[in-house]
Amino acid sequence: MRALYLRRAGLGRGVRQLATQGAPRQREGIGLLRAYGRPVATLFLWSSLAYMSLQAVWSKLYFDEVRLETEARIDDLRAEVDALEAAAASPAAANLPK
Repeated sequence: MRALYLRRAGLGRGVRQLATQGAPRQREGIGLLRAYGRPVATLFLWSSLAYMSLQAVWSKLYFDEVRLETEARIDDLRAEVDALEAAAASPAAANLPK
């Protein structure tokens, strides 16, 4: 009789049976959110930070590249203007027919 009472009350279970049975199930959504919510949020925040940092570095490098190309083009145009001014100021260019 005592064994039947212990079995109904759940007291007659062994340690192995209690360990495999686990805790009573809660609502699935809350348990899932508690289990994975913080790691997913942390991953999202760190990946956003990495993306924005890489984007800032890329835009800085791209701006420097465009600036260097523009300065090189300006230097070429200045050299061309100086050459044309020098040719126009020379006495031989004044005798050329137009």
